[in-house]
Amino acid sequence: MNSVNLRQKIAIQLNQLSPDRLALVSDFIESIQALENSEPSSFQKLPPIKRGKTAADLVKFAATWQGDDLEECLNIVYKNRSPAQF
Repeated sequence: MNSVNLRQKIAIQLNQLSPDRLALVSDFIESIQALENSEPSSFQKLPPIKRGKTAADLVKFAATWQGDDLEECLNIVYKNRSPAQF
């Protein structure tokens, strides 16, 4: 399916959505755009932590934050998180 046909299909689907669902789609698109606009991560890749490890095994990861963008990262989390539903 080419880009024009895909855009037409999406437009038709969007016209059929309720306002609540349309808001979810808008949030999703914003999150995709934010990912495309962000720079590649400069964080070092760490191996995954296997389940069943003790807290003592995690001490080696303490104080490994890299960069000075903690405030920026928190703002991104606040901007992109969705409300909790209980």
